[in-house]
Amino acid sequence: MVHANGSTHDAKVSRPPPGDASSGPSQRRLFRGEERELHRVRSWLAGLLPDCPARDDLISVAVELGTNAIRHTLSGRGGWFTVEVTWHGPVVRVAVADDGAATGPRVNGDAMSDGGRGLVIVHALSTRTGVSGNHFGRTVWAEIPWGPDPAPIPVAAPDRPIPAANPRAGG
Repeated sequence: MVHANGSTHDAKVSRPPPGDASSGPSQRRLFRGEERELHRVRSWLAGLLPDCPARDDLISVAVELGTNAIRHTLSGRGGWFTVEVTWHGPVVRVAVADDGAATGPRVNGDAMSDGGRGLVIVHALSTRTGVSGNHFGRTVWAEIPWGPDPAPIPVAAPDRPIPAANPRAGG
C-alpha cells in the first residue's frame, strides 16, 4: 500500500502454494522509481536479514538491480519497482520487478566505460540469475549463497498490509 506521504509498508511473509517445493517464504516491498528510494531498499533489507557477509552481498545485488530499474526502465519515469526476497534453503533470491523497457538488461563488457557494470557485479555475487517479462514489465532475479546453514526467515508483523501490485490501478 502506498500512502499519501509516499511511504510504503512491508509485505507479510507469504508461503508458496501447496506442492511448490521450489520457493520458500518471501517478503516484498514496493518502492517509487526514484534514486532516493535506494536508501530505503538498503534499510529495509538490513532490517530484514541478520548481519553477515551474505546479507551485504544481497543488499549490493538488490541496489544494483533497483538502480537498473530506475535508470533503464519506465519505473524511473514516474513509475514503481518491487523488491522481493525469497528463502530457498542455502540461497536467498532477490528479485526486482520494474515497469518495463523497450530492451532487456544487458551486461556491459567494456571495463573502461564509466558505467554499466552493475550486472557484472550482480553476476559476481550470485550463484544464478535470470530475467522474465517484456516491455510491459520485467523481473530480474539473483540467488545469493547464504552458506551451509539456511538463512533465518524473519517473522513479519501481522498488521502490515501487502502493497498493491500496481499502485496506479484504480484504488
